[in-house]
Amino acid sequence: MKSLARVSAPLALAAAALILLPGTAVAADSLPTIRKGTATAAPYSGRIQALSFGEVYFSGNAPFIGLVDTTCQYAQLRGGVNSDGTGGYVNFVQIDNNGSGGACPNNQGGTTTITAIDTNGTGVIRYDDDHVNSRDTFLKLPGDQPGVKIKAVIEMPAVTTEPQTCYYGLTADTPDMEIDLYNPDNPNRPDTGVAQAQGSAQGQQFYLMTSETNDVYCPEAAAAFANVVVKGETVANSGTYDQKLYATKA
Repeated sequence: MKSLARVSAPLALAAAALILLPGTAVAADSLPTIRKGTATAAPYSGRIQALSFGEVYFSGNAPFIGLVDTTCQYAQLRGGVNSDGTGGYVNFVQIDNNGSGGACPNNQGGTTTITAIDTNGTGVIRYDDDHVNSRDTFLKLPGDQPGVKIKAVIEMPAVTTEPQTCYYGLTADTPDMEIDLYNPDNPNRPDTGVAQAQGSAQGQQFYLMTSETNDVYCPEAAAAFANVVVKGETVANSGTYDQKLYATKA
C-alpha cells in the first residue's frame, strides 16, 4: 500500500495521524515558540490544518503478493497545538483521491479506500537544535496510541475477488515517530514556491492492528509519504485556516 499518506506538517499533528511514521534520527531538541507568521510575531496557540500538496503514497508488503502501493491525491489533518509546542492533537483525518471521498488507485489493478475510524492522536512540537534534514522543528508522535485507527479496504482483482479490509494505527510495536517541519522561509522546505509552514513524512509506518480482524492479504505495515502545508486560524474557531505559522526557539 503506497498510501497511508505523505502527510507531514510543520506545526502540528498528525499526522498523524494519519495520514500519517517511525524510525528517524535522534535530534537534540528544545522548546519552540510557534508564532503568527514571522520570527518576531506574537505566539500562536490554537487550531491547525495540514493540507497535502502533490501525491500521497502508502506502501507495504502483503503476504504472498509483495509490494502493494496506493497513490492518493488528497490528505487533510486538523487538530491544534499550544504556542510552546505542547498539547498537540489530531481530531480529523481525511485521505482520498479527490477531496470528496474517492477511492485511490493501487498497483494491483484495483483501488484502496481509506477511512479514519478513530483520530484521537496526540503529539508534541520540538525545536531541532541540530536541524536534522534541514528542518526547523519536528512533530514527535508517541507510539502505542489506541485512539488512532485507520481502515483500508484494498481491492486487488488480479489477486482475489474479495476486498481486503485492514486496520492500521499506532500500536505497541510502533516506535516514536518524527515528522519534519519547516518554516515558510526555510530554503529546504518541500515546496520553495509556497511561503507557508510545511511538513514532510517520508516512510513512517503505521502497523496492522492485531486487536482487529484483518484479512489475509493485508500488508503488515503501511509506510506513508506526504508533504503538507500547515496553517492556523486568524479568527479562532472560525474553521478558516488562513494564518501563516512560524516556529522559533523559545
